[in-house]
Amino acid sequence: MEAGTTQERLGAALDPRARIYRDPFNELVVFIISAAGAGVVVPAVLLIVGAFTGEFGIGIFVAASVVLELTLIFGVARPQMKPGERIGWALLWGFAAAVLGAAFWELVFKQAV
Repeated sequence: MEAGTTQERLGAALDPRARIYRDPFNELVVFIISAAGAGVVVPAVLLIVGAFTGEFGIGIFVAASVVLELTLIFGVARPQMKPGERIGWALLWGFAAAVLGAAFWELVFKQAV
């Protein structure tokens, strides 16, 4: 696959006007957005918010982690799925974001803020 073709496909995958369909490249894009979101973007955003607003409880942090992660996946990545698949993946991604959010809150957030 050429670099130009890859750049065009990545641009289409991140363009909210374009529908992306299931193929290995687009599934990799969704996976990377999900992993980066849950592991880096969401905790960093919540840490910055906490620096300005002060410490907030683990429940609020975990709930915000789940909401932000699902927004990244279903708002930015927009994977095309059947309704049943969408519910299953939302539960899986939401649970993973909740676990990572709780770990980040315990290990970093409550000491830093």
